[in-house]
Amino acid sequence: MRAAFIALLFAAPLAQAADEPTRDPTAWPPALRSAMAASAAPAASGVAPADNAIRQVVFAGGRAYVVQRGRRYGVGEQIEGARIERITEQAVWLREAGQVRREPLYGGVEKRPPPEAARAASGVKKSKEKP
Repeated sequence: MRAAFIALLFAAPLAQAADEPTRDPTAWPPALRSAMAASAAPAASGVAPADNAIRQVVFAGGRAYVVQRGRRYGVGEQIEGARIERITEQAVWLREAGQVRREPLYGGVEKRPPPEAARAASGVKKSKEKP
């Protein structure tokens, strides 16, 4: 009798689990699927958003190049009607309609040297500094 009771306890959850459909472990959860579908809806309208941001700069042979859509552009060349004036590690300057504009590669990030006064004022040696 006791064995039958234990078997019944284990069989009840198994029967309930058998009623549920099997779930694909690689599928997105339903909450994320609906969010992905909502964000993809504007793209499905047929109008692709223009993404003209410059994201990559390459330095080769002493010259700087902008890489966009798999092609290298050097200083003096044109990208979508804008002439490249200058290329640095942080930004690209483009001339368009007689005006020069700066296109940063990393928005909100600027490379600056550390302040000398702050390092000298601390007076504490770092463990990796050599005497």
